[in-house]
Amino acid sequence: MAIGAALWATSNQSNEGGRAVTKTLHIGCRYGYQNLKWEPQSPLFKLAGASGLTVSSFEDLILVNQIGQRFWNELDDSYKFLSACLGTNGNLGRGSRANGGGPIWAIFDADAVRRERWDPKPPNVDPNGWFFSAQTIRELAAKIVNPYQSQPIAPRVLEETVTRYNSHVELGKDLDFSRPSPQFKIETPPFYAAWSTPILHDTLTGLRINTKCQVMDVRGRVISGLYCAGETAGGFGLHGLPRATVFGRIAGREAARA
Repeated sequence: MAIGAALWATSNQSNEGGRAVTKTLHIGCRYGYQNLKWEPQSPLFKLAGASGLTVSSFEDLILVNQIGQRFWNELDDSYKFLSACLGTNGNLGRGSRANGGGPIWAIFDADAVRRERWDPKPPNVDPNGWFFSAQTIRELAAKIVNPYQSQPIAPRVLEETVTRYNSHVELGKDLDFSRPSPQFKIETPPFYAAWSTPILHDTLTGLRINTKCQVMDVRGRVISGLYCAGETAGGFGLHGLPRATVFGRIAGREAARA
């Protein structure tokens, strides 16, 4: 599967409702859901890897795509922000394999850590590909290595991004994405890059199925030998694991009988 596409394969990119899931609230960890935070006491914490740094104000950071460029107003929590996340690498070219989706990184400095009262160390962050630090922006860019990165971030590009944003802070106006009155420069080492890619859920636009979980074509005819269940199937709004377990059992049973 192409890089980028993997991030959105079972995550709904068109019909998810509500601002509560459009932004990553806990950064620097693999699973930064807005309404869910993993705690070290959880028996599943080893699988989660880290709790994340909870962002109280997005004034304290900028968000960049996997080539190191800002792509939207970081304070926006509307569907426009989500749409921008899904197309963050369009400037690589229409034919690029990285086009559509891809890693998003929060970039900030030591002053932001102090303002947010963060402790940027495990178990709050996961340094195994989801959180990085360095004494310069150039060094930081070189350290960002993640399985979903289609290419390394060019140090020059990330430096230019931070320098331009700092100039907007001096100006008091975001000339690129109209972020209202940018307040804080990113200038005090160490500098940090934290995974901040939204993870959405509840796909509601899957394949059409019948009561036997057989996939149907656009004319309502059964496609022989093809079954689906869970979030790959559409037509109903059941939430949670029962959607997968109930219909998964039906699909498996009917496939075995066929």
